[in-house]
Amino acid sequence: MDRLALMRMAVAALTATGLAPARAGGMHSYAVMDPVLEMKAWDLAVPAGWKAEGTMLPGSSCVSSTSPVVRASSPDGLSGLYLLPRTDWAWGTRLPVSDDCRRLPKIDSARDYLNRLVAIRGLEVVREVPVPELDQARRNMQSMNSRAQGGMRFSIDMARSLVRYSVGAQQLEEWLTVTLSCNQVSALGAGQQHSCSAFVARWFAPLGTLQSKIPQFEAMKMTVNPAWMDRWKQAMVARSQALSRQQTGALLEQGRLAQGQRTKQHQDFMAAEQGGRDRRNQRFVEGQYRKAQNKEDYVDYVLDCQRAYSRNMRVSVGNCPDRETR
Repeated sequence: MDRLALMRMAVAALTATGLAPARAGGMHSYAVMDPVLEMKAWDLAVPAGWKAEGTMLPGSSCVSSTSPVVRASSPDGLSGLYLLPRTDWAWGTRLPVSDDCRRLPKIDSARDYLNRLVAIRGLEVVREVPVPELDQARRNMQSMNSRAQGGMRFSIDMARSLVRYSVGAQQLEEWLTVTLSCNQVSALGAGQQHSCSAFVARWFAPLGTLQSKIPQFEAMKMTVNPAWMDRWKQAMVARSQALSRQQTGALLEQGRLAQGQRTKQHQDFMAAEQGGRDRRNQRFVEGQYRKAQNKEDYVDYVLDCQRAYSRNMRVSVGNCPDRETR
């Protein structure tokens, strides 16, 4: 199970409304090319006479899967479809996050993301639009989760609004659809890791005509090229293996350095311990000497013994006992 399958499901959801199958004729196929693998990644069905353009954008630092960006428009440019660049964010325990994956605050659903998008663009919301295809998308997600391994779980959510705005003197209306796909995994030693991706599709037309054009938009399906998907998966596996080898080498080198440091610390500890024992032994010997010296001084005092010195050596004078200390 991988994020590419989730991305494929999200794109499929964005290019279908769950309404009755469209009967629009005169469609032709536009190839969305992958500039890295230099092959067709997706097919976009567009009405005859429409212009289309698109490409595959690379993933972010938190979601590696590539995703399509497409735009198609009618000959007069007043009706069209946009599939916007994907937005990714991630969060979790001890998860290093780059600038392209900073967590979006207060975004817990597709509706949250859609409301923020509407506010940023300054659009007039006419009403919310039901998303009947969401039920099927969630059933597909349950099937994915039943096959997922390693504590990985996927979720999907969708929201749609009818909005209005003006471009110059032209008033337009638009179905603005957000698909939010999220991934949760329990990483060993790192706790829960989360990542989400927001896909946005726009279907627009002159004011008062959008509803009649829904069958035409519905026919504009995107279909993935299986050969490209296989190549992309192989490329990701090769990249993962290369990264794993690199990380393994780095870990081994870190282990070697760490072992060397532990060995040095052990040697320093043992040397410090030995030095401490030597100092304690020396202090003990010196203490014993002082005790013997004090004892002999006391004996000399009791016996009133007088001693003389010759060449810094103390010698007994008279009836003085022999000494072991000087």
